[in-house]
Amino acid sequence: MEPERVKELKRVAPRLFLGLLAVESFALPIFRSGGRTGLSFMGWLVNHTVFGPPVEYVPVEDYARELEGTFPWYPVKESTQTFRTMEEAMAYFKTDQVAVKEMLKNGAISIVAGDSKLQQYDDLLADVRYDQKYHSIRSLVQPDDPEVRDIARVLVQAPDFITAAQEFVNSFTTYRSEVGDYWAEPKETLAETAGDCDDKSILLCSILRNYIPPDKVYCAFGLWKMGDKTTGHMWDITEGEDGDDRILEATAGPEKSSRGKYILHGMFNDQYCFATDIGLREFDLKPVEMAEVMAKEVTYGNKNKSNPI
Repeated sequence: MEPERVKELKRVAPRLFLGLLAVESFALPIFRSGGRTGLSFMGWLVNHTVFGPPVEYVPVEDYARELEGTFPWYPVKESTQTFRTMEEAMAYFKTDQVAVKEMLKNGAISIVAGDSKLQQYDDLLADVRYDQKYHSIRSLVQPDDPEVRDIARVLVQAPDFITAAQEFVNSFTTYRSEVGDYWAEPKETLAETAGDCDDKSILLCSILRNYIPPDKVYCAFGLWKMGDKTTGHMWDITEGEDGDDRILEATAGPEKSSRGKYILHGMFNDQYCFATDIGLREFDLKPVEMAEVMAKEVTYGNKNKSNPI
């Protein structure tokens, strides 16, 4: 090899190595191994290797939060704090209405107003299938899917069916990149052995519905708050031994206790569907009754256009 080329290779080799290391660092699974924040650089390195402590469960969809403050050039998607009323935001920030309105204008916070009471619907439709169409969310919970039914028949033989089902779903990869929001059917999640909170919650509910009545277990959707951070989330609810609701995290094993505050905006399974006014708006859900009325109006309008009086 010519001396000049050898000299040039020696000069650029360290840069190539560092570039490759930087790219691979964020692609390898061990660098998506936890949800702890506020760590020092060395603490972050230890935490994100197989030599670190067991992963502490934090159900945040955007795992890029792990890197916040560690690598300034790494993009981090910030969350917007959500408040029920203007007064709640004023009390939180200890400021006046003018300052809160300015934060709303700048997109620093959001106000979610509306009725927080659950109302039952025949069904709710959501545009969550990447086809710009609204689909029944009840139809996503599929206890009669052959593969789901076979899995349930095996898991029900365990001493604790619910715990076994939760462990099974939690064994799947929790993180899967999505563009927008996609709610997968159980067979899709089983095929990928991966999913986010909504995919795994729908799968868990489908399994449990094989041996638990429809009024005892639901997919639940709403907000999850931890400290000053709020994110949309989906989990499962069933009846606990004391008669109160029991939260089942599809993105964490049963040995992990629930953390943070769960704010319920709706719940559904293959038989029932409930939502608050806030839930309808925040998750862009349409009652099936409304969709039917709109379809009739469109049909009637087209008839009038083609057959004017």
